[in-house]
Amino acid sequence: MVPIGEQTEELILQEQLAEREAKTLGQRAAVLRVYNYYRIILSFLLMILFYEVPGQTFIGAYEPALFQSVILVYVIFNVASGFYVLLVQNPATINTATISSITVTDLLFLATLMVTSGGVESGMDSLLLFAAAFGGVMIHGQISYLFPSTTLLLCFTSATYTYLTDTGDLQHFFEVALVGVAAFVINAMLQYVTNELKTREMEVVSLSTLERMRALAETSRKELEEQYDRFNVLLFSTSEGVLGLDTFGSIIFANPRACELLDVAHDELLNRNLQEFMVVSDTATEKPPILEEMEVAALDNYDPELWQTHNGEAFIVEFKAEKTVNKEKEATGFVVLFKNISASRAQEEQLQHLATHDALTGLPNRAHFNDILENALSRAVRGDRVTAILLVDLDHFTVINDQAGQKVGDEILIQMAERLVASVRPGDMVARLSGDQFAVMLIDLDLAENAALVAEKVIRDIAEPLNMAGAPESISTSVGIAVTHKDIIRADELLAAAVAAVDSAKNQGRNQYCFFEREIQQKAEEKKRIQMLLRNAIENNEFHLMYQPIVDIKAGKIASSEALIRWSPTDAEPIRPDIFIPIAEESGQINSIGAWVLETVSQQAKSWSEDVGQAPSIAINISSKQLQNDDFRKQFGEMLATYDIPVRKVELELTETGVMDDPDTCMRELTKLKELGVSISIDDFGTGYSSLDYLRRLPLDILKIDQSFTRGIGESDNDEEIVRVMIRMAHAMGLKVICEGVETEQHLRFLQEHDCDYIQGYLFSRPQAPEEIRRMIMGEQDGTYSIMNLESDAVH
Repeated sequence: MVPIGEQTEELILQEQLAEREAKTLGQRAAVLRVYNYYRIILSFLLMILFYEVPGQTFIGAYEPALFQSVILVYVIFNVASGFYVLLVQNPATINTATISSITVTDLLFLATLMVTSGGVESGMDSLLLFAAAFGGVMIHGQISYLFPSTTLLLCFTSATYTYLTDTGDLQHFFEVALVGVAAFVINAMLQYVTNELKTREMEVVSLSTLERMRALAETSRKELEEQYDRFNVLLFSTSEGVLGLDTFGSIIFANPRACELLDVAHDELLNRNLQEFMVVSDTATEKPPILEEMEVAALDNYDPELWQTHNGEAFIVEFKAEKTVNKEKEATGFVVLFKNISASRAQEEQLQHLATHDALTGLPNRAHFNDILENALSRAVRGDRVTAILLVDLDHFTVINDQAGQKVGDEILIQMAERLVASVRPGDMVARLSGDQFAVMLIDLDLAENAALVAEKVIRDIAEPLNMAGAPESISTSVGIAVTHKDIIRADELLAAAVAAVDSAKNQGRNQYCFFEREIQQKAEEKKRIQMLLRNAIENNEFHLMYQPIVDIKAGKIASSEALIRWSPTDAEPIRPDIFIPIAEESGQINSIGAWVLETVSQQAKSWSEDVGQAPSIAINISSKQLQNDDFRKQFGEMLATYDIPVRKVELELTETGVMDDPDTCMRELTKLKELGVSISIDDFGTGYSSLDYLRRLPLDILKIDQSFTRGIGESDNDEEIVRVMIRMAHAMGLKVICEGVETEQHLRFLQEHDCDYIQGYLFSRPQAPEEIRRMIMGEQDGTYSIMNLESDAVH
């Protein structure tokens, strides 16, 4: 690169030359214009002198006609050249050739006039001297001597002509010699004066130039200092390390940040080779590009993303290298910018891990599991190997989590995750899909049946004692198994099959595993279809209620009626409650259905009260899912207030199995409902696994014996004994008893003999429409109807 000082000097000189040239051209144009005015005036004066002044003497054969012609042409030439000079806009066109042409033409014309008007004696030689002097002023150097030489030649020619025509003598040649000497002396003097002026001008210009150069140099120095300061600030403040290298890779410059990143003092860093801070890698297949460009090639392969500090601590680096060149485009070294990105890389990896793994257990999450499963299935298809999915669902974990608290629940999940990982092979994968649901992917199985061995081990390991404060002694799990075959080759299909299998394992009693079967899948698809239909069932008015009377066995009258929901989907066959109610509970739609039942029953109770006066109460079946919070209790209170219904007109029924899904929560909500004055009964008693302690603590009023025991009356001594025990136990606890499924007179007599309070069944009535129940109540009140009058067609 050219130094800034040299560039500045060169620019100033060029500027000075340009200014001087422009000035010179302007001066020459001005002098030429003045000279043209003189020539025009001179030519007219000569023409007037030789045309108008009498007594003029002419010599030669052409006098006076030649003189007149020459002077006329001279006048025309002078006027034309004068106008040309005046009209020229660009002074650069008035060059040496132009001036020389004009001067020589003048000399020729004036010499011709001198010859035709009497030789030297005519005085034209003075005019010749003036023209020659003008040429010498306008043109400098050796060419200027052309004009005195031409003058001398013309004067000599004129004298010779005069002498040959016998009009002159040898004295004329002496005068010619004087004219020639005068011409040369004048030209020499003019050249000397001109050169002196040029020297003085150059000295003045040089002084001016030097002053300007000094000012520019000072400005340049200040700019360089400012640039240097800014450059230093940049180097010292940048977060990147900056290294300057020579062509061999030796460090010749380093900013403070580079020393900090490499953990070395500045003096120790200089002259060391960059390769010393790179990490050798056996797995590297190529050198970093910067090493390839150095004049001394690296002897080893280096990891392009890994450097090390002076103390040997490795770090991940991101760097850029640029080659430096001189003005001949030759390489002079390199500038390397680098930074330590270990922290940001670790953060990126952490974010990536969080995006693909569960925060609590550290296991892969559902999205990551699905991606891995897709790849595994692709390999299994190509390799003709079996891949299996074990869906592991902890039994009753929601209840455990509510009872023990979320902290203990989280600790249980962590421990279960560890047990699952320990239960499978290193190449298998364990993931947490959601909540208490895990998935295990078994790859490259020889036989699908081998998945059962893993499932058994998982169930055993999960059931090991927890030994954890606040947690139960152990926990069980249900496992659903799905394996690949020709009908199931996609990840979503395999997971859906495992979900169906785990649901089957739960329905069969939990704490076991179940393989996926096509029938299970069909049930799962049917369940999904029902869930879809349930979404718009209420808006489409597809639900309606039927009412089955509950009879006071001693009074022989209707004591209450149980509201039974029925569903007839649009453009589909009716769906039984025992099918869609569990699905609604699982999907969360039971809350909206329960709200609709509560409002419909409230409207019906108010209608019956207005129509028949003292109408019996209505029993509503509620789900334990509705008691997970206080929403149902608030709705219940609002409905009673809205329709002005006494609380005794509505009874609540809850199944025994529903209560045991979450006994503590149900107990808390039932206690608050009991405080409102509502009557509460437990339905299907005897079919669940409730303890007498829970039964004793629940705020119950009525116990309903399941119809499966009632049907055994008269056929099974065991069933009869169970019914007797349950009636006595309920009475001992201060509860009334309702026996369901009463269909024969034998059932009726047995229950009468053992002091059952209420009975319900087809012996008395099937579920009826609201209008039919109204007719029965009014018939009992006016004595035209008795529920105890048995009809043979009512017995089934």
